[in-house]
Amino acid sequence: MNLTFPLQLDRIRDGVLAQQSRLIAVAKCFADAIAAGGLVHVYANGHSRVTVEEMCVRMGALTGFHPLLAQALANFTDVVGADSLRLNQAIERVEGLGAKILDEFEFASGEPLVVVSATGQTQAAVDIAIEFNRRYPDNPLITITSLQQSREAPPKHSSGKTLYHVVNGAKRGFLLDNCMPMGDVAVTVEGNQTYRVCPLSNIGALTLVHSLNELTIQELDSRGIKHHVLQNMHLGQTQVNYDDWLSDQRGRYARALSNPNRLTPIRE
Repeated sequence: MNLTFPLQLDRIRDGVLAQQSRLIAVAKCFADAIAAGGLVHVYANGHSRVTVEEMCVRMGALTGFHPLLAQALANFTDVVGADSLRLNQAIERVEGLGAKILDEFEFASGEPLVVVSATGQTQAAVDIAIEFNRRYPDNPLITITSLQQSREAPPKHSSGKTLYHVVNGAKRGFLLDNCMPMGDVAVTVEGNQTYRVCPLSNIGALTLVHSLNELTIQELDSRGIKHHVLQNMHLGQTQVNYDDWLSDQRGRYARALSNPNRLTPIRE
């Protein structure tokens, strides 16, 4: 046996470093929203929900990141049965859900939406990106997806678009490449049979997320803004700010439901 998968991490490292200028631009969008007391809204469906969890509640997480996770679109770990993978994949093909999710929240000027999709093809992810861009065209739209697959693979959404097309058509659109190969799995095992294993999309997405955390807190600090970053409460350190972090999140999340500075969405 021969272990080769860790060598694939070089692909992620090099690919993320190559996007530094774009990451800095996105971090400045994040800092603008957070400094104004607002939110960075983060959506995913399927297994990409891991990226949302990493952004919104994790050691080292900044306050101000707001998850838009629907259980029907992101809960499939029963694998089979009533909350099965098959059901989740059927629901994520239903168009029009993006509008229903956005109807539940209010957005202020400058608040970004981050849409995470490994492939950039899933109808639900494309749907919410299209709807957000239509309703709030001046707000930043950020996608974390595969540049290669979203650019080259056939669209599934009835609009004929993948996330690649949606973000390229946005006034303030940013595509962050998760650096995965076409089809995601990165390692071929040759034996009695041939197997393709080891997906890279989540590893790439999480590397982008933590790169953005680093750059966003740098940007806030350079503006002289002191901010809440969750520390490891399990170590019993006196500087742990668990309650303060949650209190700040509570105030920000309340604005997502009732924001006195809400934008009026553009509706056709």
